[in-house]
Amino acid sequence: MNSHFYPLAIFVVSITVLLFAIIRLKINPFVSLLVVGLLTGVAIGMPLDEVTKQISAGFGQTLGSIGIVIGLGIVLGNLLAEARATEQIAALILRAVGKKNALLAVNLTGYLICIPVFLNAVFIIYMPILRDISRKTSLPLISLVTALVIGGFATHCLVMPTPGPLAVMGTLNLPSGQFIGWSLLVALPPALLGLVAAKYLMKMPQMQIAEPVGAVEVVVEEDRKKPSGGLSLLLLLFPILLILFGSVVSEMMPKGTTSRQVIAFLGDKNVAMLLGVILAGVLLRPYFKKTFEELISESGASAGLLTLIVGAGGSFGAIINGSGIAAALVEWLSSMNMSLLMLGFVLTAILRAAQGSATVAAVTTSSIVAPMIAAAGANPITVGLAICCGSMCCSFPNDSGFWVISRFSGMTVGQTLRAWTLVSTMSGLIGMALTLLIDLTW
Repeated sequence: MNSHFYPLAIFVVSITVLLFAIIRLKINPFVSLLVVGLLTGVAIGMPLDEVTKQISAGFGQTLGSIGIVIGLGIVLGNLLAEARATEQIAALILRAVGKKNALLAVNLTGYLICIPVFLNAVFIIYMPILRDISRKTSLPLISLVTALVIGGFATHCLVMPTPGPLAVMGTLNLPSGQFIGWSLLVALPPALLGLVAAKYLMKMPQMQIAEPVGAVEVVVEEDRKKPSGGLSLLLLLFPILLILFGSVVSEMMPKGTTSRQVIAFLGDKNVAMLLGVILAGVLLRPYFKKTFEELISESGASAGLLTLIVGAGGSFGAIINGSGIAAALVEWLSSMNMSLLMLGFVLTAILRAAQGSATVAAVTTSSIVAPMIAAAGANPITVGLAICCGSMCCSFPNDSGFWVISRFSGMTVGQTLRAWTLVSTMSGLIGMALTLLIDLTW
């Protein structure tokens, strides 16, 4: 332990300074990650030219792996939301399960739609719809809100193409098809906890939401032309199914054949997402109020800073790896008998609680643990799942999503802590338990 004291101390100090810069000083995570990464490299004694080399290499490698998919994922979500395809998917599920199972319909809607669309955007779009469902079914609004946000948050944190899972997949160099398949499975029980919690909360008088005065409301244009539910669902799932198809089928075909290469090409995450965006742009064009070019520009603006933050997380991780800190952490963990899965989960949860962003927490942790996987003999897919589950935990008032849910629903801070923070943390724990089970039986 003594021989590793200095690098471990530098690691603790660097994380502390990073969190202080983001939380207390309100410095953007992109700048904070780069500055702390540079200072960490200098403090640990790396040659100055090596520090800048690692910063650039980590940034480039991370964005080279997932940068395109982040941009295309945001574009796809924007296209679906603009055409009101997301609303049609909700209506389709509601018709399939019936009004008596409206909570299940809302829960599954969140689970599906938050695969490509950010939870905050989904919630803002669906809040007026939830109020309408509440009036038509007499279900308490708190139950509908909980069912939607917990169902959606599970796939938001676990299933690409949202940025957190994408960063984990790219940083840990995971096979996209396998990771999607396992993450869809692991996300389901945490999502369904939203349904259980919704039924429990409806029995608590103190958790009922009053119709807020002056609440932010989104106008639902009933007479606006919308795509069919079937088409909407197809466009939502198309890139995911194409990636899964390419991953599974190509492995079953003889190596070196043209057909295998073509299928693997079509199933590549970048190609699949691009084809999904093109297909959505063509088929949903009649339902857009804005031009396709305007939607692309809006998506690019949304993706810009997020992409920089993800890249800077890769830079910080490269410093941790290249400086020898990662190797010291591996040896220290080995002496404590703490598994890399638990480290990934706990560290991500702590980072989430400290700075608020699930994406930043997942990006930072995956960059830290990536070089430890081979040395620890861990399964990279289950390590990735553990990190994603950790990002579901500990959403406090320093998380922008906390305030989006509270403000748009009309919940008080206390109600939001119970219905959102507590339940989402329990969801993360359930996902982690399932991940541990998968790791044991792999």
